[in-house]
Formats: sequence, structure tokens, C-alpha cells
Amino acid sequence: MFSEVSPLFNERGLSISIIVFYRAVFNVVGDSVELLSNLPTEGVTRATWKYRGSPVANKVSGVIENNPFKGRVEFNNTSLSLTIRHLTLQDSGEFSFTSLAAIQRPTVFITLQVHEPKDISNSIVFFNISEVGSNGFCRVFLECKANPDSGVTYIWTVGNQTRNGSRLQYTFTPQDGETTFTCNASNVVSGKLASKTLRCNNSTESSIEGMFRKEMFEDSNKNKSVYFLNLLDV
Repeated sequence: MFSEVSPLFNERGLSISIIVFYRAVFNVVGDSVELLSNLPTEGVTRATWKYRGSPVANKVSGVIENNPFKGRVEFNNTSLSLTIRHLTLQDSGEFSFTSLAAIQRPTVFITLQVHEPKDISNSIVFFNISEVGSNGFCRVFLECKANPDSGVTYIWTVGNQTRNGSRLQYTFTPQDGETTFTCNASNVVSGKLASKTLRCNNSTESSIEGMFRKEMFEDSNKNKSVYFLNLLDV
């Protein structure tokens, strides 16, 4: 959410500051959404919800009969919230909430974005890992891959560290023991976690083959076979 102060002038030419709040809400077709102003409700004498500039409900009359949601809308006269059920793509748009009390109250604008369901799958691909070097460290390169990957945001978590992006380079030591790498892949309506745990092996027999098994994966986009290195259970 963000806000702005818009100066207006009354009939006497005096400046009046109007506070406006903006935020966006994301949901999927078929779900319900409850729109809240997040403002105190105590002392409110008037409150109105509008959709694309047309009244939908208010504190005095409740739901307006000729509203665009055709029986799918409810107004809570206590919390002053507006609920839309069985969402459709056409419900996307801007809602506004105005209210009157003893003190000046902000106007709240909420942009509702309704999307088709986009469940995603998520997996972690280990495509390179080094043996323990002379400095005592292992270096691992990891990639998180969601399907579909359009509009997906990736966040890696390792311990108490977080990093953005689908790829991660990380160094650790045998003393770190088992280290868990977690990737959160999400779009505006869905998210999936994928995790793998690995050790940095300091024995002389340590190798990629010793720590991982190779599995053949057919890359249809490149029309050739590539190797993904998947962690063996630890």
C-alpha cells in the first residue's frame, strides 16, 4: 500500500489536504475476496464502496440493488467490508471506499486483479558443484525451475539468508554439516516451495559422482540431452 496527500481548495480559497491510500489485491477466478479499508470503524456515520465510480454499497442502505455483481456481493455493516463471491475476470477493476466521521478520513482505492488459476510446479536443479578446494570450501551452483515460468519470482533461503533470482551460487565448508537450500517460486496467485539438503564432503574420495547421482533429462527447448545433478539423500 502507498499513500499520497492531494491538496484541494474550498470555496474560500483555503487549502484542504486529502489523504488517499492505494493498494492492489490479487485473486483467482471462482474465489471470494473481502475488501477492507483497514481504517478504524468507530464513529463512522457514513461509508460508501464504489466500483469503477459507481456505488455498490453504503452504511445507510446496504448493498445497492443495481450493482454490477448480480447477487454476488455482501456488505458488512460492522466491519464496513465488501465481499465479492465467485469472482470472474470481468470483476477486475478499481474499488474506492469513502467514509465520514468526526475527524478527516482517507479515501481508500483498491485495485482488484482477477487471474485464471495458474498452479505451478517447482524443482531445484543442481548443475555444478566443486570438490573441497585448498581453502576448505565447496562451491555449489543451483537453479530453481518452475513450470510454467512466465511471471514467476524466485527467492532462495539458506539458513537465515535470502537471495532473489532463479540461480544461486553458494560456498560452504564440511564444518557446516547438512545445509538446506529452499527455493520459493511464486506468481501473483500461487507459490511452491522446493528444498534440497547437501553436505560438503572433505574426503579425498569426494566427487560429483560420489555426492550426487546423474539423471538424464530431455531438454525439449534445446532439442538435446542435458544432465541435471540431483542430490542423493543425506
